[in-house]
Amino acid sequence: MIIHGIDIVVSVDLGTTFTGVAWRTPRTPIQVINDWPGSGDRAERKVPTAIVYNADGTLSSWGHMCADDDDDDEDESSGKLRREFFKVFIDGANFALAQTLPRAPKTIQEAQKVATDYLVQVYAHVKETIERQTGRRQVPGGWSDQAVVFLFSVPTTWTRMETINLFKGIIRSAGFGVEGPRHSAQVDLTEAEAAAVATLKTSAISFKTGSLFLSVDAGGGTTDLSLMRVKSTDPQCPQMTQMAAVKGIGIGSTLIDRGFIRLVDQRLNAWPGVRDLLPANFAVRMSRSHHFRTLKHKFGESVYMQPLFRIPMDGVSHNFNHSGLGIENGRLVFTVLEIQSLFDAQIRGVMGQIREQLNWFSEHGKVDQVEFVILSGGLGSSAYVRQSIEKQLVRSPHPNAIQAVVVPCQDPQLVVVRGLLLDHQQKSGERQQSVLATRVARASYGVVIRQLYSPARHYNEEVVPDEFVPKRLWALNQIQWMIRKGDVIDVNSPLAKQFEFHLADGETTRSWDTDIVISQNEASFLPTSMKQAGVTRLCRVNSNLEGVEQHQLILKQKRRTCLKRGYKFYICLFEIRVIVAPADLRFELWFGGQRFSRNHNPIQVEWDTMGARVGAN
Repeated sequence: MIIHGIDIVVSVDLGTTFTGVAWRTPRTPIQVINDWPGSGDRAERKVPTAIVYNADGTLSSWGHMCADDDDDDEDESSGKLRREFFKVFIDGANFALAQTLPRAPKTIQEAQKVATDYLVQVYAHVKETIERQTGRRQVPGGWSDQAVVFLFSVPTTWTRMETINLFKGIIRSAGFGVEGPRHSAQVDLTEAEAAAVATLKTSAISFKTGSLFLSVDAGGGTTDLSLMRVKSTDPQCPQMTQMAAVKGIGIGSTLIDRGFIRLVDQRLNAWPGVRDLLPANFAVRMSRSHHFRTLKHKFGESVYMQPLFRIPMDGVSHNFNHSGLGIENGRLVFTVLEIQSLFDAQIRGVMGQIREQLNWFSEHGKVDQVEFVILSGGLGSSAYVRQSIEKQLVRSPHPNAIQAVVVPCQDPQLVVVRGLLLDHQQKSGERQQSVLATRVARASYGVVIRQLYSPARHYNEEVVPDEFVPKRLWALNQIQWMIRKGDVIDVNSPLAKQFEFHLADGETTRSWDTDIVISQNEASFLPTSMKQAGVTRLCRVNSNLEGVEQHQLILKQKRRTCLKRGYKFYICLFEIRVIVAPADLRFELWFGGQRFSRNHNPIQVEWDTMGARVGAN
């Protein structure tokens, strides 16, 4: 498979709790970065999404190195400050939650800064690792003269362009896509879609054409769901179509950690005399310990299950016992029911979303059966989570998943970075076909135009006379919907809208503004003009056709008669193509059947503050 003109493709999955990175070249398979600083000889394939600052605001440590940093008590004389969970708060809609999480950013601006500082470190390590493994480390400029593409995923819960634009700014500020003239960075698939791509491309399941599966990517901070139908089982170029709009909820393994912290704190608070002898933030330290992480990952595996679980208390003597606290030989004892309760609350939320996605069939009058529910992500890799979902689907089968099989995804914690690379590889191959052939629009997008005036249609609308043609009237601020919520979008066919601007003889204008709007209304209740409720301007697109000569325009003229005055003007015809990506909106300018390209930027986008805050549900 050839990636034309590209030397290296890097995929990045910035997770709430852990971050993964993978890369490939035209001649090499996917390689996962596993030499993260501070991971020792464990060959960790993901790095903690955490950073510690010194008292003066400079960087103290990041990733695995935070474990040994003196950062647990922000009131200590060291003045060090640990920051976690900052990915969640890049989306300002979640910011109220920040007040309930320790070590979370306190403002949106801080979340943006912390995310940038963290990704700066990730970029530096990724650059060093790849340059070393490709033999470019000693070459002047390293990989700066190579064609390098960085692919990022985003949670399905990020539905606002404001959040996507903010994230793209963070990516660039951290160094991704800006080091060389042929470096680029893009927000590609949602995490749900990337997980589904990896499932179709690498799963051991024998899919058939028409098979339905539900991908459930349950990570640290969010759970993303995507309902897919297999379109092609061609081993070289498999494809799938999205049945329902992707869904996301704020459920993940982080909530299990928080539940465990509360459980430990409740016990310690009942015995303040013992609590005060323990290190500061002891419950938080236990939740981050290797021992609890092992318990969380292995809970549910038959060989691991037992009536009681004893978790070592770091810093506590092996001879220490306390029956009231449930401490035996320096280990805190928990019943299986106590550990189950940490998982069960999250499983209920995930099951609710699974059933909601399966309800799509009956809501749309379709009779179909989902054959597989495929789990991925850190929480999704839990044996207990898988068994619980299996039991619930068997005990109370959904009408559209009567015999659905719950399957753990291969390499579940790296499914997103693999999916990003596999989709890019297939799109860049000989057939140039995305794994995801179609997707479902989560909002309606339109363009503001003027329409020939009709008294019946344009009552109470703003009307102006035509500048060149006598007696012709135009109704302004009308909306032409290019895509409606629920529409099936062909990912390989951008939406094109032709524009026609009239110029007087000798007029040199070559730049025009176009307003793109968004609506969350159902498709049957979309407004027809900007005067009506339910529509918001999303952005203003400036099309700059500087360089187009007068002879390239269309001459329109009518000679004068004794009864009518003549007119002469020129028409400039061009297209704006809208690429509705899973988590992004991009624009191209076309003129004369070709993509317009000059020494200037032919198309610029100015995002509207209010419109960018409209979520695509």
